[in-house]
Amino acid sequence: MSAGALAGIRVLDTTRALAGPLCTMILGDFGADVIKVEMPGVGDETRFWGPPFAGGDAGPTLIGYNRNKRSVAIDLHTAEGQQTCLELAKSADVFVENFRPGTAERFGLSYEQLRAVRPDIVYCSISGYGQTGPMAQRPAVDLMVQAVSGLMSLTGDPAGRPFKAAAPVADSMAGMSAALSIMAALMERRQTGQGRYLDIAMLDAMVALMGQSVAGWGISGKSPSRWGNGHPLMAPYESFRTADREIVVAVTNEKIWAALARLPEFAELTSDPSLSTPPKRNEQRRTLVPAFEAILQTKPAAHWITSFDAVGIPAEMIYSLVEILEHPQVRERGILQEVEYPPGSGQQITTAGMPWRQVASDRQVRPPPTLGQHTQEVLDEWLPRRAQPKG
Repeated sequence: MSAGALAGIRVLDTTRALAGPLCTMILGDFGADVIKVEMPGVGDETRFWGPPFAGGDAGPTLIGYNRNKRSVAIDLHTAEGQQTCLELAKSADVFVENFRPGTAERFGLSYEQLRAVRPDIVYCSISGYGQTGPMAQRPAVDLMVQAVSGLMSLTGDPAGRPFKAAAPVADSMAGMSAALSIMAALMERRQTGQGRYLDIAMLDAMVALMGQSVAGWGISGKSPSRWGNGHPLMAPYESFRTADREIVVAVTNEKIWAALARLPEFAELTSDPSLSTPPKRNEQRRTLVPAFEAILQTKPAAHWITSFDAVGIPAEMIYSLVEILEHPQVRERGILQEVEYPPGSGQQITTAGMPWRQVASDRQVRPPPTLGQHTQEVLDEWLPRRAQPKG
C-alpha cells in the first residue's frame, strides 16, 4: 500500500468552481491532506449547478472535482474567519486560491501575508488572465477564456458559427497546470527549503494547449482557419458519414495511403496522380474529401472499421459518452470510480477517476464532502493548542 507521493503534505484550498478544485483534487489523489474552505450556508457555487443533483447540495461539477477533500465552513468576509484561515495556513504546505486578483489580499491572505506566518509555503493563484496585464481584473469563466483564447474561433464548421469545446478545457488546462506547478515547487522546496508564488492563468494554459496552431502562425504569419473535424496539415483526416453512422479516419503518412490502396473500393482514388503526395492531397481536399466520403457511404460503419483494421488504417466509431463509458476498454482500464454521496447515504455515483492511478495514493477514496462536514475535525487537528473560533 502506498500513501501517495504527497502524503504528509497539507493543502489549504480556498478555491471554488472548477479549475481550482480540479487542481486540489489531483493533489488529494496523490495523498495530500486537502482542506476545502467554503462559505458557511453557501459553499462552493457548483453545489447548485444542476440539475441533476446528488442530494440537495451537490451538482455534477461538485461531485466530479472534489473527491479526497475535507470541507471546512469559514466566512472569509469576517475578521474572525480571516484570522482562522491565517492560523490554518501556519500548518499548510500549499495554499491555493482562485479569487479575482486582489481579493485574497483584501481577505488578509496574500502571498506576503501568508509567507509571514509560513515562510516556506507554496502559494498558487489561479485566475482567468493572470495577476498582471490589462485583462487581469476582467471576470473570467471557462466560456470567456475559450472565446478570448482563439480556441472558439477555430472550433466548429468552417461555414458556421464558432463553438466552444464540450468539455471545460480552459478550466481543466489551468487546473492541471496548477497541480503540476505545485508539485514542481514542492520538489524544489526539498532542495532549497524555500516556498514559491505561482501565478497560473487560464488564458496562458489555453495558448499553450494550442501550440500547433501558434507555431503554424509563427511560420506562416497567417491566421489559422476553422477546419471543423478536418486538419489543416493533412487529408483525409476527419469524420465521415457511412451508410449508418459517422466514423473518423486518419491518413497521416504515405504508409497509410499505400494501405488504403490495398482496399478495392479505393483503388481508383489512390491511383489518381493528383493525390500522390501529402501536399497534393492537402491541396485537393475539396474534391478528395467528398469522394472519400461517397465511398464510405456505400457500406455501414462496422464494415469499414473491419476493413481499415485489416490493413492498418486508423479509424474509429464516433461514440456517444454513454457508449464509451460502457465500453469494455474503459471498464477494463478502471478509469471510472464510484463515490458515495451524500456521505453515509449508500448512494453510489459513477465519476471519472484517476488516469494517474499507478502513482496515486492507495488510501480509501474520500467522497466529496458536504458543506462544512469536517469543520471541527480539521480545527482540532490543525489548531490543537488554541480555542477554536466559530466559522
